[in-house]
Amino acid sequence: MDFKKKILVVDDKGMNRYMLGGIFKDQYEIVEANNGENAIKMIEEQYHDFAVILLDIIMPGIDGFGVLEYLKEHDMLDVVPVVIVTDDSSEQTSVRAFEYRVADMVIKPFEPRIIKRRVQNIIELYAYRLKYGR
Repeated sequence: MDFKKKILVVDDKGMNRYMLGGIFKDQYEIVEANNGENAIKMIEEQYHDFAVILLDIIMPGIDGFGVLEYLKEHDMLDVVPVVIVTDDSSEQTSVRAFEYRVADMVIKPFEPRIIKRRVQNIIELYAYRLKYGR
């Protein structure tokens, strides 16, 4: 049986989860969360299985920054790369996201081939860092 690494797609909009999942479904198992609370539950249970987390910032309840704060408090940001995928292109949001040391930030709407390549590069970089150190 082939084991596929997982990608966690966190977005309150089903269409965005569907589109992002569709880009990566051939190579990865896609796990979806429709809000920050569900994302944190999934991260608690299986974060070692995630190759990357694709995280929206603007969500009701616990937003993307709440998820990032959880990841930071539990020292997970060096183990699981996070790519922010958001509508919010403000400088304030970008600065705040990168203060959490996210791997990348992609503004919606995105070009599927570009986000696929960027995310694959990040997954490979993190895998290399985990295997060989910094």
